[in-house]
Amino acid sequence: MKKNLLVILFALAALCFGQQVKAQNPSATSAPVTVNINLTDAISITLGADPTVNFNYATAADYAGSKTVEKANHFTVVSNRAYDLTVAATAAFAPAGGPALNVVTVTVPAATSNGGTPVTNVPLSTTAAPLVNNSTPTTGAVYNVNYTIANPASLLNLAASTYSTTVTYTATQR
Repeated sequence: MKKNLLVILFALAALCFGQQVKAQNPSATSAPVTVNINLTDAISITLGADPTVNFNYATAADYAGSKTVEKANHFTVVSNRAYDLTVAATAAFAPAGGPALNVVTVTVPAATSNGGTPVTNVPLSTTAAPLVNNSTPTTGAVYNVNYTIANPASLLNLAASTYSTTVTYTATQR
């Protein structure tokens, strides 16, 4: 009985493995497909996690020399083409009804200029001024920015208050 069962299993295995499957060979066919890459000029600026810049003059010693506020990872630019970067204040620094101030300079260190040419010590004003010229296309150039008040003498004889303005960075493709 065992011998008959083995012979039957062997025969069944030979039958299963002995079959050859052949695919039918139809005539060859093809279909062309068009692949398009549609590009649109794209540019954006995204501010870092803490974009606010605070100069604090709390003691007499604070008025003795220049102050710089360094903003690492201040903003990121994405652009598919070369671009220029400008900076402008929406208004002069002023408290409500107070005198206008124009005392801050803005600098992008050369190491963060994304292949462009940084302009050193750009005075912050209501007129857009070049900050970096001819930066290379990028998927995410991170800019470190230094804000400096070089001469605190212009802050003397002002009433204690918070003097504010809004700064706008503009990236323009070339």
